[in-house]
Amino acid sequence: MSSLVAAAVEGVRHLARHPLRSALAALTCAVAIAVTVNVVSLSYGMDADLRRDIARFGRLTVDVGRTPVVRPGAPRASFGEAELATVRATVAGLDAIVVPLRSERVTVTGAVEVRQMVLAAVGVGFPRTLAIGLKAGRFLREDDRGLAACVLDESSAKSLFPGVAPADVVGRTVRLSTAGTPSVAVVGVLEDPMTYRALFEAFDEGRGARTLISALLSFRNVYVPEDGIASKELTTVSVVLPDEARLDVAFERLTRLWPAAGVDADPASLAPINVFARKAWMDAFGGSTQTGAFLGNLVWILVCLVACVMVSTLNLVEIRERYDELAIRRCEGARRRDVVAQVAVEGLVTSVVGGLAGLPLGFVGADVLARIVQFPFRFDVRFAGVAVLVSVVIGLLSSAIPARRAAALDPAAVLSRRLS
Repeated sequence: MSSLVAAAVEGVRHLARHPLRSALAALTCAVAIAVTVNVVSLSYGMDADLRRDIARFGRLTVDVGRTPVVRPGAPRASFGEAELATVRATVAGLDAIVVPLRSERVTVTGAVEVRQMVLAAVGVGFPRTLAIGLKAGRFLREDDRGLAACVLDESSAKSLFPGVAPADVVGRTVRLSTAGTPSVAVVGVLEDPMTYRALFEAFDEGRGARTLISALLSFRNVYVPEDGIASKELTTVSVVLPDEARLDVAFERLTRLWPAAGVDADPASLAPINVFARKAWMDAFGGSTQTGAFLGNLVWILVCLVACVMVSTLNLVEIRERYDELAIRRCEGARRRDVVAQVAVEGLVTSVVGGLAGLPLGFVGADVLARIVQFPFRFDVRFAGVAVLVSVVIGLLSSAIPARRAAALDPAAVLSRRLS
């Protein structure tokens, strides 16, 4: 044990005797760890955030509405009280909550004017279709009628009242571009379920042309009581089930009435009414985020492999220059494992120091990138542990080949070559 400790001490001394070479090797590891910190915090952090956001969209909900794609010139399908009654009868006995929704585009004015916001007339059971809490105030009640009260999505509140806290928005009024341009009191603000709203909207240039249903899911709405919109035509009917077993039963029953068609189906063959299970969409989206995290893993693994090759190359070149030194150590009584221990400690110490230096470098890099491209980075203590572990692995791998080469030296051959 004492000989191994002596070899380790000698390895540390050698690093101190060659500061520039040691610093370059450590810098290589630091850059690899900084990239690891950034990529892991981005891929895993965003994956976790998106999964959490998607889980709030109401997994146990089935939506029924008009088919968005129709044959040109075809009459618009009727979707009103008769279809609502059909939905209620179809899911009877499943303990389902049926929530009808009517919507229209309006111009809304608060402290500023915001065009093309969605006015959604909903019942008091609407919050059950989502797993979203209130940011401030309350939701609509049974005694709310007409356009006397409304609830805003958090994003709508920020657009209408820039710089005003949600709690201070409650009690203010907004004006709608409907008949009589009524003033409606804000009684509550719903939380925004979209963590990366600003980022995604920057790439969503066509959001003004989306359908009403898509606009509703963008969560920039004004919610009013069911009688707040005079039209009897429904935008969608949401059916909330108590568990996944009954969700599957309800979806099967509804699709018997309005069969689903393939993506490439002829518009003329599409059913006028579409049945959509949010669970399927959420599972598909979750698979996409998992793929993104996997691609992020490939990036940092490749970067670490490149760093490992570079550090191994530096170590091999250094070992070749140190043949005489290591041969003399062998002649002084050092065993092969002592030489292996010395070289391994040199590589391990260099990589660990570089890895620890790479953590703050990664934080600084993430902050700079966030300021330049407005991209959110989320870091966790577990990611720091992963980065340090990767640094140790780089040190061990990059020392393995040089250590074997150093241990295989024949002191007599090395020194005789020098004398000749």
